[in-house]
Amino acid sequence: MKEYLIRELGNQGRIEILRKLKEEPCGVADIAETDGISFSTASRIMSKLENLDIVERFNGRYRLTGFGVAVEKILFSLECVYEYRNDILDLSEFITLLPPGFVAGFHNLKKAEVMDIERALEIGVREIMNARTYGLYVDKVISYDIYRLMAEKNLEGVSERVISNHETLFGRRSMFKKVLMDMDLCREEYEIIKSKVEIRILDTPIQLGVIDGNLAVLQLNDRTDRIYVSRDRDFVRWCEYLFWYLWEKAENAEWGKIIDEVMIEKGFV
Repeated sequence: MKEYLIRELGNQGRIEILRKLKEEPCGVADIAETDGISFSTASRIMSKLENLDIVERFNGRYRLTGFGVAVEKILFSLECVYEYRNDILDLSEFITLLPPGFVAGFHNLKKAEVMDIERALEIGVREIMNARTYGLYVDKVISYDIYRLMAEKNLEGVSERVISNHETLFGRRSMFKKVLMDMDLCREEYEIIKSKVEIRILDTPIQLGVIDGNLAVLQLNDRTDRIYVSRDRDFVRWCEYLFWYLWEKAENAEWGKIIDEVMIEKGFV
């Protein structure tokens, strides 16, 4: 039965029929007219789909069953994965790490604008400057200016969760420590930053940022001309779920020790 289902749905005409039925129930004559096929062919197709429990008859017309709705959504997600295949061709290990639901969520890329890294960074930094609650990041960034901005936002109450990779972790530690050493802070302010920042380690090929649940920035590979940026609620939520899934798999970098080292050097301990 599974093989028969796959064979039937592999026909593009079947997919178009499911899309039409997603909008409204249709009779056989409606299907035949829309798809430019004979009434007998349309009737045969609908009979097959009914036998597969994808459609059901209701008041003389066909409509999708709950299973049919699920099938249509899966087919739509598959088309989206294919559309963005060039972005994920080299991400086999990363994709293997993700549950099927996250992979299906690639359709949310349709809701984002694609831009180059300069423009995406400009938007991201501006959003960080206006952050009020939190920032979630998967990144390889080593930047004095950005780290200082984030520390200043920590003092305003903005929390920060970051997933770094092993390759950039040493550089991140050194730069973060320099920022803290340069800032003229009291003991209580260092303690605030310590309470607001947590870093974990996980090697991933992507870079991701979600700020206040209002904006998400996603880079799937090392291409600097294809950064996905959006305020769309579904896209942001998908990126945020992705972050927390990776967060649970990451190891603790014990970032608080760096702040402790700075406090000792500053004479607060």
